[in-house]
Amino acid sequence: MNSKRTRIKICGLTRREDILAVNTWKPDYAGFVFAPGKRRLTGPEAQELKKLLLPEILAVGVFVNSPIEEILALTENKTIDLIQLHGDENPDYILELKGRLAPGFPVIKAIRVRQAEDMKNGEGLPADFLLFDTYTKGLYGGSGRTFDWSMIPDIKKPWFLAGGIDASNIKQAMKTEAFCLDLSSSLETEGKKDPGKIKEIIQTVRSEQPCQKENLDSTADNLSLKR
Repeated sequence: MNSKRTRIKICGLTRREDILAVNTWKPDYAGFVFAPGKRRLTGPEAQELKKLLLPEILAVGVFVNSPIEEILALTENKTIDLIQLHGDENPDYILELKGRLAPGFPVIKAIRVRQAEDMKNGEGLPADFLLFDTYTKGLYGGSGRTFDWSMIPDIKKPWFLAGGIDASNIKQAMKTEAFCLDLSSSLETEGKKDPGKIKEIIQTVRSEQPCQKENLDSTADNLSLKR
Protein backbone atom coordinates (compact mmCIF):
# COMPACT_ATOMS: atom_id res chain seq x y z
CA MET A 1 0.00 0.00 0.00
CA ASN A 2 1.37 3.41 -0.97
CA SER A 3 1.91 5.60 2.09
CA LYS A 4 2.11 8.93 0.27
CA ARG A 5 -0.95 10.72 -1.01
CA THR A 6 -0.96 10.93 -4.79
CA ARG A 7 -2.99 13.83 -6.12
CA ILE A 8 -4.90 13.73 -9.41
CA LYS A 9 -5.38 16.41 -12.05
CA ILE A 10 -7.90 15.93 -14.83
CA CYS A 11 -7.13 18.33 -17.65
CA GLY A 12 -8.97 19.54 -20.70
CA LEU A 13 -12.46 19.98 -19.27
CA THR A 14 -14.74 21.72 -21.74
CA ARG A 15 -18.37 20.89 -20.90
CA ARG A 16 -20.85 21.05 -18.05
CA GLU A 17 -20.94 17.24 -18.09
CA ASP A 18 -17.18 17.20 -17.45
CA ILE A 19 -17.64 19.33 -14.35
CA LEU A 20 -20.43 17.07 -13.07
CA ALA A 21 -18.10 14.09 -13.45
CA VAL A 22 -15.21 15.63 -11.55
CA ASN A 23 -17.56 16.97 -8.87
CA THR A 24 -18.73 13.40 -8.32
CA TRP A 25 -15.31 11.71 -8.17
CA LYS A 26 -13.32 14.66 -6.77
CA PRO A 27 -9.84 14.86 -8.24
CA ASP A 28 -7.61 17.47 -6.63
CA TYR A 29 -7.27 19.66 -9.71
CA ALA A 30 -9.30 20.40 -12.84
CA GLY A 31 -7.55 21.79 -15.91
CA PHE A 32 -8.88 24.48 -18.24
CA VAL A 33 -6.84 24.87 -21.42
CA PHE A 34 -6.37 28.36 -22.87
CA ALA A 35 -3.80 27.28 -25.46
CA PRO A 36 -4.63 26.50 -29.12
CA GLY A 37 -6.17 23.07 -29.63
CA LYS A 38 -9.43 21.15 -29.54
CA ARG A 39 -9.88 21.65 -25.78
CA ARG A 40 -9.28 25.39 -25.81
CA LEU A 41 -11.67 27.55 -23.78
CA THR A 42 -12.34 31.25 -23.86
CA GLY A 43 -12.20 33.17 -20.61
CA PRO A 44 -16.01 33.46 -20.32
CA GLU A 45 -16.47 29.75 -21.07
CA ALA A 46 -14.01 28.80 -18.34
CA GLN A 47 -15.60 31.24 -15.91
CA GLU A 48 -19.00 29.57 -16.35
CA LEU A 49 -17.48 26.12 -15.78
CA LYS A 50 -15.62 27.34 -12.69
CA LYS A 51 -18.92 28.47 -11.17
CA LEU A 52 -20.10 24.84 -11.32
CA LEU A 53 -16.89 23.35 -9.92
CA LEU A 54 -16.76 22.31 -6.28
CA PRO A 55 -14.61 24.81 -4.36
CA GLU A 56 -12.33 22.08 -3.02
CA ILE A 57 -11.30 21.16 -6.58
CA LEU A 58 -8.74 23.74 -7.70
CA ALA A 59 -8.86 25.03 -11.27
CA VAL A 60 -5.59 25.09 -13.20
CA GLY A 61 -5.28 27.37 -16.23
CA VAL A 62 -3.01 25.93 -18.94
CA PHE A 63 -1.21 28.49 -21.12
CA VAL A 64 1.33 28.35 -23.96
CA ASN A 65 3.35 31.53 -24.50
CA SER A 66 0.39 33.72 -23.53
CA PRO A 67 0.58 37.46 -22.84
CA ILE A 68 0.89 37.97 -19.10
CA GLU A 69 -2.11 40.31 -19.09
CA GLU A 70 -4.37 37.50 -20.33
CA ILE A 71 -3.27 35.26 -17.48
CA LEU A 72 -3.66 37.98 -14.87
CA ALA A 73 -7.23 38.68 -15.97
CA LEU A 74 -8.19 35.05 -15.28
CA THR A 75 -6.60 35.11 -11.84
CA GLU A 76 -8.20 38.40 -10.88
CA ASN A 77 -11.74 37.23 -11.72
CA LYS A 78 -11.06 33.95 -9.87
CA THR A 79 -11.55 31.71 -12.92
CA ILE A 80 -8.32 29.85 -12.07
CA ASP A 81 -6.52 28.97 -8.85
CA LEU A 82 -3.17 27.89 -10.31
CA ILE A 83 -1.25 28.73 -13.49
CA GLN A 84 0.40 26.09 -15.69
CA LEU A 85 2.92 27.40 -18.21
CA HIS A 86 3.33 24.82 -20.95
CA GLY A 87 5.28 26.74 -23.57
CA ASP A 88 8.69 28.35 -23.93
CA GLU A 89 8.32 30.69 -20.98
CA ASN A 90 11.78 31.60 -19.67
CA PRO A 91 12.84 32.58 -16.12
CA ASP A 92 12.38 36.30 -16.83
CA TYR A 93 8.80 35.70 -17.97
CA ILE A 94 8.04 33.58 -14.89
CA LEU A 95 9.55 36.17 -12.55
CA GLU A 96 7.58 39.00 -14.15
CA LEU A 97 4.37 36.98 -13.92
CA LYS A 98 4.95 36.06 -10.27
CA GLY A 99 5.79 39.67 -9.48
CA ARG A 100 2.41 40.78 -10.76
CA LEU A 101 0.34 37.99 -9.18
CA ALA A 102 -1.25 38.06 -5.76
CA PRO A 103 1.25 36.81 -3.17
CA GLY A 104 1.40 33.02 -3.02
CA PHE A 105 -0.48 32.37 -6.28
CA PRO A 106 1.01 29.04 -7.50
CA VAL A 107 2.77 28.67 -10.85
CA ILE A 108 3.53 25.31 -12.50
CA LYS A 109 6.17 25.14 -15.26
CA ALA A 110 5.99 22.25 -17.70
CA ILE A 111 9.19 20.59 -18.87
CA ARG A 112 9.09 18.66 -22.15
CA VAL A 113 11.36 15.75 -21.30
CA ARG A 114 13.97 14.35 -23.66
CA GLN A 115 16.62 13.46 -21.09
CA ALA A 116 17.12 13.51 -17.33
CA GLU A 117 19.06 16.77 -17.57
CA ASP A 118 15.94 18.57 -18.80
CA MET A 119 14.18 17.79 -15.52
CA LYS A 120 17.17 18.59 -13.32
CA ASN A 121 17.66 21.94 -15.05
CA GLY A 122 13.98 22.72 -14.46
CA GLU A 123 14.54 22.61 -10.72
CA GLY A 124 16.24 26.00 -10.90
CA LEU A 125 13.28 27.72 -12.54
CA PRO A 126 11.37 30.26 -10.38
CA ALA A 127 8.15 28.20 -10.43
CA ASP A 128 6.41 26.63 -7.45
CA PHE A 129 5.87 23.27 -9.17
CA LEU A 130 7.28 21.50 -12.20
CA LEU A 131 5.37 19.28 -14.61
CA PHE A 132 7.16 16.58 -16.57
CA ASP A 133 5.61 15.76 -19.94
CA THR A 134 6.80 13.79 -22.95
CA TYR A 135 8.71 15.73 -25.58
CA THR A 136 7.08 15.49 -28.99
CA LYS A 137 8.42 17.58 -31.85
CA GLY A 138 5.97 20.27 -32.87
CA LEU A 139 3.70 19.75 -29.84
CA TYR A 140 3.63 21.51 -26.48
CA GLY A 141 1.68 18.66 -24.86
CA GLY A 142 -1.19 16.25 -25.26
CA SER A 143 0.69 13.58 -27.20
CA GLY A 144 -0.68 10.76 -25.05
CA ARG A 145 2.79 9.18 -24.93
CA THR A 146 4.90 8.33 -21.88
CA PHE A 147 8.61 8.89 -21.41
CA ASP A 148 10.99 6.70 -19.42
CA TRP A 149 9.95 7.42 -15.83
CA SER A 150 12.98 5.56 -14.48
CA MET A 151 15.22 8.45 -15.56
CA ILE A 152 13.43 11.02 -13.38
CA PRO A 153 16.16 12.39 -11.06
CA ASP A 154 15.81 13.32 -7.42
CA ILE A 155 13.94 16.64 -7.54
CA LYS A 156 13.31 18.59 -4.35
CA LYS A 157 10.61 20.80 -5.87
CA PRO A 158 7.15 19.12 -6.06
CA TRP A 159 6.29 17.94 -9.56
CA PHE A 160 3.37 16.74 -11.66
CA LEU A 161 3.71 13.76 -14.02
CA ALA A 162 1.92 13.88 -17.38
CA GLY A 163 2.01 12.12 -20.72
CA GLY A 164 0.32 8.83 -21.50
CA ILE A 165 -0.92 7.96 -18.01
CA ASP A 166 -3.96 5.66 -18.20
CA ALA A 167 -5.62 2.72 -16.45
CA SER A 168 -2.90 0.34 -17.62
CA ASN A 169 -0.01 2.19 -15.98
CA ILE A 170 -1.58 4.34 -13.25
CA LYS A 171 -0.24 2.13 -10.44
CA GLN A 172 3.25 2.30 -11.92
CA ALA A 173 2.94 6.08 -12.08
CA MET A 174 1.97 6.13 -8.41
CA LYS A 175 5.30 4.47 -7.56
CA THR A 176 7.17 7.55 -8.74
CA GLU A 177 7.69 10.52 -6.44
CA ALA A 178 5.14 12.60 -8.35
CA PHE A 179 3.17 15.09 -6.29
CA CYS A 180 0.29 14.78 -8.76
CA LEU A 181 -0.64 12.66 -11.79
CA ASP A 182 -2.04 14.61 -14.75
CA LEU A 183 -4.46 12.89 -17.15
CA SER A 184 -6.50 14.10 -20.10
CA SER A 185 -6.88 12.21 -23.39
CA SER A 186 -6.81 8.79 -21.73
CA LEU A 187 -10.06 9.73 -19.94
CA GLU A 188 -11.92 10.43 -23.17
CA THR A 189 -14.17 8.42 -25.47
CA GLU A 190 -14.66 9.82 -28.97
CA GLY A 191 -12.99 13.05 -27.91
CA LYS A 192 -15.13 13.73 -24.84
CA LYS A 193 -14.43 13.12 -21.17
CA ASP A 194 -15.88 9.75 -20.13
CA PRO A 195 -17.33 9.65 -16.57
CA GLY A 196 -16.70 5.91 -16.40
CA LYS A 197 -13.00 6.32 -17.13
CA ILE A 198 -12.73 9.16 -14.63
CA LYS A 199 -14.37 6.95 -12.01
CA GLU A 200 -12.04 4.02 -12.75
CA ILE A 201 -8.86 6.07 -12.48
CA ILE A 202 -9.84 7.85 -9.28
CA GLN A 203 -11.07 4.65 -7.64
CA THR A 204 -7.77 2.98 -8.53
CA VAL A 205 -5.71 5.76 -6.99
CA ARG A 206 -7.87 6.18 -3.91
CA SER A 207 -7.97 2.43 -3.28
CA GLU A 208 -4.22 2.63 -2.71
CA GLN A 209 -4.87 5.31 -0.08
CA PRO A 210 -7.24 4.00 2.64
CA CYS A 211 -7.92 7.43 4.13
CA GLN A 212 -9.59 8.43 0.89
CA LYS A 213 -11.86 5.40 0.53
CA GLU A 214 -14.72 6.53 2.76
CA ASN A 215 -15.13 9.81 0.88
CA LEU A 216 -15.08 7.99 -2.44
CA ASP A 217 -17.76 5.52 -1.39
CA SER A 218 -20.04 8.32 -0.24
CA THR A 219 -19.86 10.02 -3.64
CA ALA A 220 -20.67 6.84 -5.52
CA ASP A 221 -24.21 6.80 -4.19
CA ASN A 222 -24.81 10.28 -5.55
CA LEU A 223 -23.71 9.68 -9.12
CA SER A 224 -26.33 11.14 -11.47
CA LEU A 225 -24.51 11.71 -14.75
CA LYS A 226 -26.06 11.33 -18.14
CA ARG A 227 -23.79 9.96 -20.84
